[in-house]
Amino acid sequence: MKILVLGASGLVGSALIDALKPQGYCVKAISKSAIESNTATEYLALDLAQYTAPEDWDELLSGIDVVVNTVGIFAETAQQSFAAQHVAMPTALFAACERSQIRVIQVSALGAHPQAATEYWRSKGMADADLMQRRCDWAIVRPSLIYAPQGRSCRQFLQMASWPLLPDLAGCGEVQPVHLADVVATILALIAAPAPLAQVVDVVGPQRYQLGQWLAALRRSMGLTQAQRLRVPVHVQDAAAAVGQYLSRCLFSPASLQMLRAGNCGDGTAMRALLGREEQAALPARHDTGLAARAQLDWLLPVLRFSLALVWLLTAAVCWWGWPHEQSLALLAQVGIPAPWQWPMFVGAIALDALLGVACLMNWPWWRAQALLVLGYSLIIAMALPEYLLHPFGPVLKNLAVLALLLVVEQCERARGR
Repeated sequence: MKILVLGASGLVGSALIDALKPQGYCVKAISKSAIESNTATEYLALDLAQYTAPEDWDELLSGIDVVVNTVGIFAETAQQSFAAQHVAMPTALFAACERSQIRVIQVSALGAHPQAATEYWRSKGMADADLMQRRCDWAIVRPSLIYAPQGRSCRQFLQMASWPLLPDLAGCGEVQPVHLADVVATILALIAAPAPLAQVVDVVGPQRYQLGQWLAALRRSMGLTQAQRLRVPVHVQDAAAAVGQYLSRCLFSPASLQMLRAGNCGDGTAMRALLGREEQAALPARHDTGLAARAQLDWLLPVLRFSLALVWLLTAAVCWWGWPHEQSLALLAQVGIPAPWQWPMFVGAIALDALLGVACLMNWPWWRAQALLVLGYSLIIAMALPEYLLHPFGPVLKNLAVLALLLVVEQCERARGR
């Protein structure tokens, strides 16, 4: 049997391909970026948004027995839209599969409907509705929130679970998160099932939670101590979502908040029948301290970067607006800087401080440059202005902590990159 998997670089697509390999299937996989082919899988890097007519698919579908569409975007960008990725491309694919009588397994989303609350759900629902009226063998898989530590959305929930205070979002509905392994197992069962299928399968976990309850369960499973819950009023949620939509790598937006408020639960009867077993808990392995450390680093590192950025930016601001320029120039004179060089060095130092502050905010890897500058400042002051070294407020000695912090951030960022 030859299977075509769309969305091979995504969370579900990549996990599905890994599961197909040992079962002897011949797999052709399409991703948006290049992946090296191997003996089990042929990878193609294609822009599927260009495949909007049934005839565009003829060559790709030649010899294919089953198509699994895992393509999905959670938010639109300048290059990717819901209309193209969720509607135009899939409906053209479904028409081509109908013409060639190829089985289609569409990975949609729990809550998808043409009249749903958000554009994400609506666009998924439109493609689902198109497939359901096709005269071919089809199945639609609708997962709830997927537990997968490598997944972007799950990582953000794990971060929240590791916070000192657990957010309890007022007005949110229940969720029924599902383990990624169960999502993949359900798709595998549909691939192997006898025809005809023509079914919609809600893929959900064994337990319904309020969001705060799931975060507490994630926290317990990671081996972290119990944390107090912080009730977050609706208007605070709205403000945070409005800001979050403009932050890189943040999935908290007005649309995602709307989906949380709507709830995300379903009936797992059809899924259990396919699997022949009960669902797995959508939780980490008990006391996964490595996962806990990664979850904490995911939010602690941005806090540390922001703190360092404030140090540099506020230092630049104080030097320019909050402290008499004459006194700053006098300090340069004490250090031994000739008079013609004092003003250029003063302005240059302020500009450099501001630039390093921006580098921290943008996460540019300039940590060693910052450490060298702090060390250089400290040595010069210690030698030329020893009264600051012995000052009871410790303005120079505190730089030791800053140097250590820069070293920690650099090493942690390297580890995250790996």
